[in-house]
Amino acid sequence: MSDFFKENWIWIVAPIIVVVVAVAVILFMSEGDPASGFIYNIH
Repeated sequence: MSDFFKENWIWIVAPIIVVVVAVAVILFMSEGDPASGFIYNIH
């Protein structure tokens, strides 16, 4: 089991990092309000 993790750690860590970065970018672009990035004002 230890050898499996030593050889394939990048396939386990990379998706976690991608998700964390994506959430951080969404929160940064929405300027702190998590819902504001998904609400579109129609005038």
